[in-house]
Amino acid sequence: MKRVASLTWLVVGLFMLSNVWTQAAEKPVFTVKATVLNEGYVPEVSVSGRTLMGVMAEPSGDPNSNTNDQRLYLWLPAEYDTSGRACIALNSRDGQYSALLSVPLGELPPNLERPVPVNFVSDEPNYYEQYAQTPPPHRLAVLAEIKADCRATSERKAVLIAAWQPFSTPKTLIVLANSSRLETLLAVPVTDAERTRHLGVKCQPIEAMHRIAYDTACRLELDQLESEGIPKLGKMQLVRRRGASLAGTVAVELAL
Repeated sequence: MKRVASLTWLVVGLFMLSNVWTQAAEKPVFTVKATVLNEGYVPEVSVSGRTLMGVMAEPSGDPNSNTNDQRLYLWLPAEYDTSGRACIALNSRDGQYSALLSVPLGELPPNLERPVPVNFVSDEPNYYEQYAQTPPPHRLAVLAEIKADCRATSERKAVLIAAWQPFSTPKTLIVLANSSRLETLLAVPVTDAERTRHLGVKCQPIEAMHRIAYDTACRLELDQLESEGIPKLGKMQLVRRRGASLAGTVAVELAL
C-alpha cells in the first residue's frame, strides 16, 4: 500500500509540475504598439541640424528587412512619468530615411520587465528591404525621448536606451551625434568619496562613404566608468570643439 501511495503522490506531483511548465510557457510577452506620426524615404536629403541623434545598446542588432512589421526595444527606468510619451526618432546614417513614433507610457503595466518591446508598422518598405545594402556601422540611429508630447518644441525629460534586439542591463552604449565634423567628446560626471569630476570620452568619426544625418559615434563602457566612481548618466553632455573654440554643449540626460 505504501508503494501505491508513493506512486500516486509522484503522479500528482508530476501533473502539478507539468501545469507549472505549461503556464510558464504560455505566459504572454507584453508588447506595446507605437503610433507612426510621420515617416519618409527620399533619395536626396540635406544635413540634419540636430546634434544628438541616437543612444543605443551595443550590440544594437538590425531591423527586420523582410517585412513592414518592426520591433525595437526600450529600456525604461524603474520610475517614470506615466502621463508622458516615449517619442522615438529613427534616422538613417545617409539621411534618406526618417520616422517619428509615439508610445503612450500610461498604457504600460506596472512592474514590467525590461527592455520593453515596441512594435510598429512601416509604410516605407523600400528602406527596410534595402537596409542590408548599406554598409555598417551605425546604419540606423534610434533616439527615444520621454516627453509630454512628441512635438519638436516640447521639452525632453529623459533619453532612453534603445536597440533592435533584446538586451540585458546595458554594459556598452553608443551615442550617435551630428558633430558637423568637429572634435567631439562625451563628458560624463563621476562622483567618488571626495568630489565630482568630469571624464571625457573621446568620440570617433564614423568610417563610411556617406555621413549626412550623423557622423560621429561615442562608445561608452559603463563598467569602466563605474570603476572611477558613480557615473551621473542623466547629466552627460556632448561637447564639440574646433581647437580651443567650443561649439556649445548638448545635454544627453540618459535614464537608466
